[in-house]
Amino acid sequence: MRLLLPVLLLSAVAATPTIAAERDLYFGVTLVDPERETVTPKSYILVEDGRIVATGRGKPAAKGARRHDFTGLYALPGLIDTHAHVTLGPVDISVDKGVPKLRTLPSDDITAHNARMLLSFGVTTIRNPGGGTRENVAYARDVKAGRLAGPEMIYAAEIIDRGPFGFENLVTLVSPDRGPAAIVAEQAKAGASYVKLYSGLTEADIADAVKAADAHGLRTVAHLSSVSWQRAAELGVNSFVHMMPVSADLLPAATREAWRKDHRPGTYEFFEWYEAADLDGPEVRRLIATLAARKVHVDATLVAFQPAFWGDDPTLFERDIRYDHPAMVASWRRFRFDMGWKPADYARAKAVWPRVLDLTRRMYEAGVPMSIGTDQANPWIAPGLSVSREMALHQQAGIPAWAVLRMATSDAARLIGVGDRTGALRPGLEADILFIAADPRPDLDRVADVRAVVNNGTRLAPERLRAGK
Repeated sequence: MRLLLPVLLLSAVAATPTIAAERDLYFGVTLVDPERETVTPKSYILVEDGRIVATGRGKPAAKGARRHDFTGLYALPGLIDTHAHVTLGPVDISVDKGVPKLRTLPSDDITAHNARMLLSFGVTTIRNPGGGTRENVAYARDVKAGRLAGPEMIYAAEIIDRGPFGFENLVTLVSPDRGPAAIVAEQAKAGASYVKLYSGLTEADIADAVKAADAHGLRTVAHLSSVSWQRAAELGVNSFVHMMPVSADLLPAATREAWRKDHRPGTYEFFEWYEAADLDGPEVRRLIATLAARKVHVDATLVAFQPAFWGDDPTLFERDIRYDHPAMVASWRRFRFDMGWKPADYARAKAVWPRVLDLTRRMYEAGVPMSIGTDQANPWIAPGLSVSREMALHQQAGIPAWAVLRMATSDAARLIGVGDRTGALRPGLEADILFIAADPRPDLDRVADVRAVVNNGTRLAPERLRAGK
């Protein structure tokens, strides 16, 4: 049973709009420290000028501080979603002279909605692995200047790919007169911290992009299929997204050519690859060992694939749409990962789902660096809330709760390069704090029961954020 809070406390939190932080004492809380794996009741957090200056037991005098009695609440570091396309809008599909034309339709209103929802569920930092360069630059600038309420964003610019057609506001295509190195240079100049590499790139493209990214001090994040994760890691790619390493080169030799010949293009490979893969085979074992040895970062985005695998069950994929922007929901009803799937496809997908969770657990147990990412902006992902859904799926995969909590906080902060500023409840770090109603360890879905958020020292009321206030 969830912990019931006093009515006065609930009223105080709900009635509190954004309050500029100067010196604030939060006391009576239970500190949950994923790094030390400790739970400490009757504790306090003292915040001054946007930073944590002290934590401890009891209720110190803290002269001049505003005092907040949060007795009964549990305090965690602010969450980090390492796969949040916060600036993307709905997908528009048209055909021009027989050629498909895809584009996203950016909207300031949708971006602001996503940002508020993320904050309302305690997400104070995100990695955005690809979006319109102009929109991502504007978001980072406006949040930093205080013109937009949202999580701090570490971002890639437009995704780099090859292909027969582009994806306006999301993808930049390599061309004979504009290769990967030139695109990377442009994105570095625009202020990106990451370069996103996509599945249509050749091995030579990836090598050129990695070399250019290293020269400009940028990290690389990749969504690949034809070029295997194994080869891309050897070429120096820093991180991969989605627990879908769907390359034929990672299949057993006995099934590899048949899969190349018979598998269907598109999203069917999400389950067809797992049907053909041998998770105990040398190809997958070598991949996992390589990722662990090279410290290549993976975010699994399980929550992005679960709605497709259960796409014949609307109760699952529509459970959280009240937190999504209506324009995004309307887009997803037209454009989904499981478009064209038949009943037999859903049955096959559900049958391999335990193998997806198994591979996730194997990577964790081997020491592959992992974080929590949702692929927010893709179908049926609720900004903020889906972070707790993703954490719960990792727990279902057999990963200990403490490890998953680190994946969503200190591990993620370190992996995306902000661990010196956030990711823990430690003096000297930014005051990014999540207050929830109950101990999250038995059931990580409890992380969604947010009662208050502190972002860079500023206290926020979740109800007001969700109401657009």
